Amino acid sequence: MVRPPTKRNICLLCKGARLYCGKKTCPILLKQSILKSIIPFEWGKSKRNVEIFGASPPGFFVGRYNYPNVAVGPLIPFKEFESNLNIEDHHILDAPELWFGKQMAEVIQYRSSLVRSNFKINIKIDEQKLKNTPPISAQKLLETSQELSMAARPVDTETKLQKLNLRMIMDNHALPVGPSGITEKIRITENVKVHPKVDYCVSDTDLKAQEAISEHLYLKGSVPLSSIQRVFSAGLLGEKNKRKLVPTRWAITAIDDMISKRLINEVKKFPEINDYRIFEAKYLDNHFKILLFPGKFTYEMNEVWAPNSLWNISLSGNNRNLKPQIMTDFEFYRGRKSYASNITGAYYAARKAVCDYLFKLRRQARILIFREVSSGYVVPLGVWVIRETVKNAVESNEPIILDNFDAALNKMTEGLIVDIKLWKKSSKLIDFIKTQTTLDNFL
Repeated sequence: MVRPPTKRNICLLCKGARLYCGKKTCPILLKQSILKSIIPFEWGKSKRNVEIFGASPPGFFVGRYNYPNVAVGPLIPFKEFESNLNIEDHHILDAPELWFGKQMAEVIQYRSSLVRSNFKINIKIDEQKLKNTPPISAQKLLETSQELSMAARPVDTETKLQKLNLRMIMDNHALPVGPSGITEKIRITENVKVHPKVDYCVSDTDLKAQEAISEHLYLKGSVPLSSIQRVFSAGLLGEKNKRKLVPTRWAITAIDDMISKRLINEVKKFPEINDYRIFEAKYLDNHFKILLFPGKFTYEMNEVWAPNSLWNISLSGNNRNLKPQIMTDFEFYRGRKSYASNITGAYYAARKAVCDYLFKLRRQARILIFREVSSGYVVPLGVWVIRETVKNAVESNEPIILDNFDAALNKMTEGLIVDIKLWKKSSKLIDFIKTQTTLDNFL
């Protein structure tokens, strides 16, 4: 995770008491307090020769550092870390689609209770087998880990780690990652039950990854998104000679992108909606307003980080002059060819959720999303927060129905910290709607 620039020694001067960064809660102390409550030994230290027996959620993680030679391994709960977890099914520990409504501390507890067992290997699976480049032990660890990634339910697993590092990694895209260790052994101690559609797609080495993901696993198989992400990241989908491991951070956005593109192709065939619908949802100090209105499919997301929020803090330590910073990414009917570099993974997560709604509604629409992030969102938890909050907004909340664009736009900005003038200045879609010439102008 790239840290935002801050005044030198600001944390040393503050020590979590004065909140010079402007946040409501010190993120460093928050993480420490949660970790100390569930780990029976000192955080930041390490243990050697640790043996773990537990039910893998199933979880699977592929790192991105030193790509293409990356750290890979399954996620396994460590019983010593579970003292405060009241769960009956370990599946929830790696299933963000089940987390909406959970508090930040609960999510961090879920992730910190999972140990990531690491071994190094090259991402090109097929070439490794042909050249026999990885050590036999690494190849066997990979095959066992891939088998775990396919599991539909938690699987009892034995793991031995040379060294266990007690720390956490937070990321804007991927889920938080807890303690990790260098793996010596991974052994599955029970039969692995695999979803039939997952088994079919893994076995078919002529099936393209995009078709396997969007068509067979998601639309026809109703396989949970987290399961699709694991199998794809484990290099088990696609044509035989093109299969490779995909870093978890990249896989999450790739899956959101592939599925939403497939949904958009279908949505474009449907009739347009005939009213202006505003949906709203708040979660973990993220405030969403979503407007669906008549027209051919168009999508735009605007994102603002409030003063003193996670990524909008003062370089000088003077927080009084901070202003909201708005970022925008968009696509018109023909889509976009470049990566949404302003909003990044959140853009694709929100697009996937709203396209799901339109697909079920059998309608197409223009889509305008405003997201405001306030200072209570002190640590990044991943783009699942965006995906699940937008999903909740459009599927569980009743919309406000209006009959014209101006009224809808004014209603959209009610209750937001940013003035409507700033939203209009940043948005490409609003400008397009306001300036385009339609047939009505000539009638």
